Amino acid sequence: MIKTLLLALPLLAAGQLSAGAVSGPSYLLLSHDPVFLEEIAKISETVYAKGRARLVKLTVPEGEVPAAFRALLRPASPSEIRYSPAAAPADKSTDPAVLALLAGVNSARLMGYADTLTMSGKRGARDLDASAASGNRIAADYMENALRGMGYATERHCYKDRKKDKECNILARSAASGGARTIAVVGHMDSVGHENAGADDNASGAAGVLEMAKVLSAYKADHNLLFIAANGEETGIAGTYALAKKLKASGEMSAIAWAINMDMIAWNRNGSVDIETNKEFSAHAEWVAGLASVYTRLKPNISMPAWGSDHVPFLEAGVPTYLSIESWEDHNPCYHQACDKMAPLSWDYAADIVRLNLAVIAGKARLTPKK
Repeated sequence: MIKTLLLALPLLAAGQLSAGAVSGPSYLLLSHDPVFLEEIAKISETVYAKGRARLVKLTVPEGEVPAAFRALLRPASPSEIRYSPAAAPADKSTDPAVLALLAGVNSARLMGYADTLTMSGKRGARDLDASAASGNRIAADYMENALRGMGYATERHCYKDRKKDKECNILARSAASGGARTIAVVGHMDSVGHENAGADDNASGAAGVLEMAKVLSAYKADHNLLFIAANGEETGIAGTYALAKKLKASGEMSAIAWAINMDMIAWNRNGSVDIETNKEFSAHAEWVAGLASVYTRLKPNISMPAWGSDHVPFLEAGVPTYLSIESWEDHNPCYHQACDKMAPLSWDYAADIVRLNLAVIAGKARLTPKK
């Protein structure tokens, strides 16, 4: 999940800014990076904190807030905020064809994908250089080779030069016949840059992209499938914003019917999953949550509004999109730290999130097993 641009954030000394509470608008925090939370607490008071939504009021005049902090504050009304368990679906009957699809998910294989990504070194986009030892480059190569090996047509979408190398997303496509619309699946492969870390954030979500692609490689779909291993999520969602610009320019964005994002899907102690979107797609989120109750052991929560991960550029383009993420009420205590390793993660839980997202695709597209 997105990292604050910490190098650009000045640390605030006590008393640096004007004291005294200031009434005014409330703001949604667009980062939960631990350093940012510590610093913003010095100049704000929390008015809502549940799930991923944290709403604050400033205790200093807005003009005295450093620009780098203002970039991570979005004016928001409490009416936009929701974090609550989803309603149980009225119909809990299952479709044998969907059950057969979900039976293809392999938690050990999913763990293997994540382990390879975690052990690639430093995956931060800022750590990218022209050497073969760049963890970010190794991760991108691994994702591309794995997707190509499953039979998908791959593309390296490079959008930024960094230290004489290019920062790239990896795209993989499966084309349906005719003028089909597209379902996109995204998970970022970069990390905040600790050596051989970032297992949950977000080797887990990138591994989920690979596992979904692997299972779906055995099926024909009446929708195009677009798998995205996004880069630069931890530096302002850079890769997915760049891709969204490209998709809009080519007209492909208008063909995307649905998008699914996986970010931090492997830390579990309560069996819950957060389904995050914006208010206009709340009915879609409820439908997704219903599938979680029918086809998985997950306990779904609805979280709004969306912020801080690769679903946001699609939502801003008007595409019905949701984030599937571990319960933020009990999220990984090693978030954005060097201790974000493989050992404490639950791959059975992650596999259930993958099953949920496959059930969503099965509910949106007609899937036919390949002969």
